[in-house]
Amino acid sequence: GSSTLSPNKNDMLKDMAYDQVNWKRPQGVFTWITMATGYETPWDSLGRPGWMTTGDAYVEPVNPGISEFPLDTQMFYIVFEAQPLDAPGQFAIAWFEMKDGQVTSNTPVGKDVIELEMNQRSGYFQVSPPSEGWKPGKYQIKIFYGSPGQALHAVNVIGTMEFTIKG
Repeated sequence: GSSTLSPNKNDMLKDMAYDQVNWKRPQGVFTWITMATGYETPWDSLGRPGWMTTGDAYVEPVNPGISEFPLDTQMFYIVFEAQPLDAPGQFAIAWFEMKDGQVTSNTPVGKDVIELEMNQRSGYFQVSPPSEGWKPGKYQIKIFYGSPGQALHAVNVIGTMEFTIKG
């Protein structure tokens, strides 16, 4: 089912903006979180590449701290390490076009969802353009956390990030 995300929560969300420059520090439920052009998995993993099954395994961001991407970008990533979970959890992102510093539509340009088991701490989201391609400009990413299978609701937003597509 589709979910609508009410706009004009922008003031509340400003306080939830993650530091994308000094990203190597705890923010919200994350030990660290950053945009990256790719990721490396130094360990063997099961399921989606980078999904870790051993306690000391991790996902390493490639070219971290980036937030501007060329118009022809097919995919970039948000790589993270979460704090230990006390139950299996679902992390999700949805990205939205911005105009004059505001999200203008309830309908996300795209979204990605991953579920982490209690022993999993590392993961990544995939951010890709809509079928018609990126429009140049600023975008906001809303990061959600909830129970596995839960729809995306504004109350579940745990942080935001922004990126720019260069025309």
